[in-house]
Amino acid sequence: MAHYKRDQASNRDALFGGASSGGGGKPRPSSTRSAASPTAAASSPASSPTVAAPRPSPRNNTTGIHSTLGSSSNTPTNDPQITPGPSSIFGGKIASRNRLVSILNGQAKIDKMAEAEDYRLKAKQAMTRGIFSKPDPISAANFYKRAADAYKACGENRLERLHRIASGDLQMGQDAYATAAAEYTRAAELAEISEETLARKRQECHKLHSDAATAWTNMGEKGRAAESTVKAAFGLIMGQELTAAIDKKALARIEESIETFVPDPLNRKRNYRRNGISAYDDPNADPNDQSAQRNALELAKQNIVTDAFAHETLFQIGAELIRRRHYESALYALGAGTASLEAEGFATVSLSRAYVSETILTLAMGDTVAALQDFQRVHLQRTSYLSSRECALGEDLIRACDAMDLDALDVARSKTGPHRAALANLEPALRGLVVDIRVSGRAKKEKKNVDVVSKKPAKTAAAVAPAAASPRKSPPTPSKAEKSSEDILKETAASFEEMDDIMNQMGLGDGEEDDDDEIDLT
Repeated sequence: MAHYKRDQASNRDALFGGASSGGGGKPRPSSTRSAASPTAAASSPASSPTVAAPRPSPRNNTTGIHSTLGSSSNTPTNDPQITPGPSSIFGGKIASRNRLVSILNGQAKIDKMAEAEDYRLKAKQAMTRGIFSKPDPISAANFYKRAADAYKACGENRLERLHRIASGDLQMGQDAYATAAAEYTRAAELAEISEETLARKRQECHKLHSDAATAWTNMGEKGRAAESTVKAAFGLIMGQELTAAIDKKALARIEESIETFVPDPLNRKRNYRRNGISAYDDPNADPNDQSAQRNALELAKQNIVTDAFAHETLFQIGAELIRRRHYESALYALGAGTASLEAEGFATVSLSRAYVSETILTLAMGDTVAALQDFQRVHLQRTSYLSSRECALGEDLIRACDAMDLDALDVARSKTGPHRAALANLEPALRGLVVDIRVSGRAKKEKKNVDVVSKKPAKTAAAVAPAAASPRKSPPTPSKAEKSSEDILKETAASFEEMDDIMNQMGLGDGEEDDDDEIDLT
């Protein structure tokens, strides 16, 4: 059925009438059936149809299972090195199962296309103002939705997308926000796998998910609105290489979507945000005004999202940012996920994994001091975290990095070590990040050199100081002239005489030895 997609305009003219038919009305079912049916053609060989008919297919009048959201030539969704659409990133297996629908072929498709066109005409008529009638947006929206469902059964991506957008716009005008959001989301999923250019697909996906977020916000669904905002932000990087850096505009959108889940006043990692400012910061307020900070904090507590599985979206954002080496923004996302779990008040295992994820990412950034402070002041204050496997893993990693012990670090992150269970429960991106944690071997080597120098017999302080300050060898000093044997004997005798004088002054000379012999110890 690829010929339907190659020439949609000609097929629509053939099915529903156009410039070539001259009538502009609906097609005659009898003529179409006679042209499409082999038995009818055999019974009346002299009759020739006035409209073009599709080429008979060996699979005519059959229905197969195909994917209406399958990959196209412009979207290499099967390439593991290319960023897929946001519905694939945040949908998982559920989204992939929903993509399998029945696609009609042959005469069944022709009839369904005629039905869709009939719904489109009814929707257009419902929006027409007459003498005794006025536009009915609700009926028109329902007719557009039915037309989109019919085009979905025929596998017509573009026609279904356009009719769902029309239905969503009419539903928004009538305050039917849930239905409008569903239509916009479905249209965005179709835009991801459409045959448009990559730039147009990104623009449509971002716009449609943003409209869905607006609809959910008007309805009061903060969690769904935040999820649609995240999908809209990731729609801007669709089709990009998986490990390529994200441009500043898209990264700013992603960080804004993170704040829709957890406001910055409640996020301990808000200082790691790279772009933009918080929506809860008043630029005209005094930074030292405590009342303004309390008001912002109270407003943030009212808007935090604590829905079930909301933290998983934030952790998935952090994993995607880690793959692209945006560690600061990833830590900002992980901090938001941790704040969501803490505000929920019921999580134990998930919160422990969130804490150790923060520790691993902070150590990978090379900030051992910040990791140690968070571990002592925040993580250890949670009673459930003290007895968890994640706590033992984080403690050993911090201790190894603080002591600059490479052997201890290798044992802590080994796949067969004592923390293999805790590592297996982490995100794949975080497991790969544990390997990137580095302990500088140079500082450890310099410490060994200092110990070796201190053990050597020090002749003078001037000779030891240069060796301890720098591992490089000091320049060779010119050798002194050799002394004669007589000079050596004179210096030796003078040294002995000096030593005798010192011992006599201390009462240890020869004269004292005679007095010691006269003492009777019995």
